[in-house]
Amino acid sequence: MSVILKTFGKLKGYKEHVADQFVQSFKAKYPLIKGEVYLGYPIYHDEITGQKISVDIAMISKIGVYIIHILEHPVTDYGEIQDDIYNKVEAKFKKQYFLRKRKKLLFDFQVITFCEGRMEVLEECLLAKTNEDLMAYIDKYACSEEYSDDLYGKILSGIQEAYGINQHLIRKGIKQGTKAYAINRMATQIVRYGNSQMEAILTDVEGIQRIRGMAGSGKTIVLARKAVELHTAHPDWDIVVTYSTRSLKGQLEKLISHFYSNKNDGAKFNDKKLKVMHSWGSASSRGVYYEICMMHEISPLTYKEATAKYGKRENVFSYMCESMLEEINSFKKMYDCILIDEAQDFDKNFLRLCSKVIGPEQRLVYAYDELQALNEEPMPSPKEIFMHNIENDTPLIVCYRNQGPVIVTAHAIGMGLYRKEGLVQLPSSTELWKVIGYSSDEPIQEGNEVTLYRTKETSPDFLGVDKNEIINFCEFNDSMAMFEGLIQSISVDTTKEQLDLTDIMIIDMDSLAFYNNFNKLYTLLDALNDERMSNGDEKYNFRIHTAGASIPEDFIREDSIVYSSVRRAKGNESFMVYIVNAQKCVNTIQRRTDRNALFAAITRSKGWVKVFGYGDGMHILCDEFEKIKEHDFKLYFDHYPTKDEQEAIFLNNRDTEDKDRQAFEKTKELICRLSQEGHMSKLELMKQLFDTDRAGLLNLIQESENE
Repeated sequence: MSVILKTFGKLKGYKEHVADQFVQSFKAKYPLIKGEVYLGYPIYHDEITGQKISVDIAMISKIGVYIIHILEHPVTDYGEIQDDIYNKVEAKFKKQYFLRKRKKLLFDFQVITFCEGRMEVLEECLLAKTNEDLMAYIDKYACSEEYSDDLYGKILSGIQEAYGINQHLIRKGIKQGTKAYAINRMATQIVRYGNSQMEAILTDVEGIQRIRGMAGSGKTIVLARKAVELHTAHPDWDIVVTYSTRSLKGQLEKLISHFYSNKNDGAKFNDKKLKVMHSWGSASSRGVYYEICMMHEISPLTYKEATAKYGKRENVFSYMCESMLEEINSFKKMYDCILIDEAQDFDKNFLRLCSKVIGPEQRLVYAYDELQALNEEPMPSPKEIFMHNIENDTPLIVCYRNQGPVIVTAHAIGMGLYRKEGLVQLPSSTELWKVIGYSSDEPIQEGNEVTLYRTKETSPDFLGVDKNEIINFCEFNDSMAMFEGLIQSISVDTTKEQLDLTDIMIIDMDSLAFYNNFNKLYTLLDALNDERMSNGDEKYNFRIHTAGASIPEDFIREDSIVYSSVRRAKGNESFMVYIVNAQKCVNTIQRRTDRNALFAAITRSKGWVKVFGYGDGMHILCDEFEKIKEHDFKLYFDHYPTKDEQEAIFLNNRDTEDKDRQAFEKTKELICRLSQEGHMSKLELMKQLFDTDRAGLLNLIQESENE
């Protein structure tokens, strides 16, 4: 059996020396005992006294739980300090129903004070003056039998205060075998942070910290929890949590509020000292860029002004940040710490800008998706961004959001792995597969056969349902049939499957016709409801709204199902995700970008996925999905591409340049407008466009089908 004694967090100076000695002694004395040691954690803030109550060492082992407080100098009554710490820790443990039976905890724990100075030994208060004294207490109070794995895991969950991860309430009146029943099962599971997540949360924030992982690895949760730990430990600090996708604000505020309240006995965090702000912002909604402009007496640009100055381009915000970096000679310190979510949506300029306004301590934490797009170059290294290396780097390899079949399907479809014409794209490095949680029985060798799969460790099975039920691709004859199928399927979900409206998200892959499609769906829903009422049936029991309809942050509503674009869906998740117009992602002039968009849409699910579409493109996707199932939801390469082959894949599947894509979209819009206005039929327009007759068009179609 391997030695497992994991240490999280950090102490400084004398306390670090004491902790190191203790941990090494425990390892030597109990080499086969599982345990986790938390240094400088938990931290509690007493709202009455305003004092910080912290634990120097919390050891959770299979033979006992020990809380150690280190005093560098003697005090008059160390028993009072012990009592405060004991009561705080006990209250947190007892808050967990799974750690108590009636009024008593299911286990005992000891609080020990360590001080080398001369102090009077108090009755019923454990005092250690040497490392040997500490180990003697471990021996004295060690359990005769090791804790069961179940109890040990529950205690770890309790000390981590991990009850904030799973915010799902148990639903009442739920029938067995429904999707809602599976969600209830998920909600009852005792959850805890993974080792990498705890490392990210408790890593010393002095200096720049990078947190990276695939979509669904818990980066946003970790970032929110880290913000709470920092705010609790340093209530006087000015801390900012910032992001790119506006609809993410509500989720971040909810997580931070939830974690802080649970940690601090229902108290609210101080939103004047811990701010959740958009990266850009405006006069009506403060943001990081806006506040930096105000502080340095620069007029902030609106989106309209920015595009007028820099052109309509995706990275216009980068140009704005770069301009500020060049314009401001001496930056003022504005914040004590900045935490950046969705850092992959920014480039080096925004991250550099943030690093300029946090002072010499450089307390900057940035989290990003390691594989937001399957073809893109990796995020620039810290040295490329900040001109120096960093010490704190935490990869998160476990995917907590997506079920195993969902994430594998997303990667396979995104790459075009089972596409008849061959791959569209793949990650630039074979090492990345391990970083995002894939395993292979043999080392990945370019040119060789490779099978990549996910284990229960990197893709935990929280739902406990058949993998073939989790994700499906559905082909329809046309858009109306697709939307009718969507309405019928949602009706089943909200009745038979007992899902709430907030459990469901619809993502439309047709960005150009997004609002037309929504109106088409809305009109169809009204027509079907009228038909049902005329037949004496009840109306469908759901409504639909567009994301950002009232304000940019508007996404989830209690009384309605959200209809979103991929862009607005980023940073959000739902148990049941419906993807419509998936055919728009196949054989387009933006082959890689559109495959990436479908990949991103699929990964919004923390439960089930249904991918809807019609036409030739959807037929291709359905064929690819059948191959995924044939390979038992694994990524199979009969020949992993060599570097030369990867270069050819990249060159053969490049997206059309922006200017050409915009010209193409304008042509499509013109054809639609002219045909709708009745000037010419689409057939006549196509004959004009290709300078041929009907027979010529038929020949073009036939030649394309024979390729």
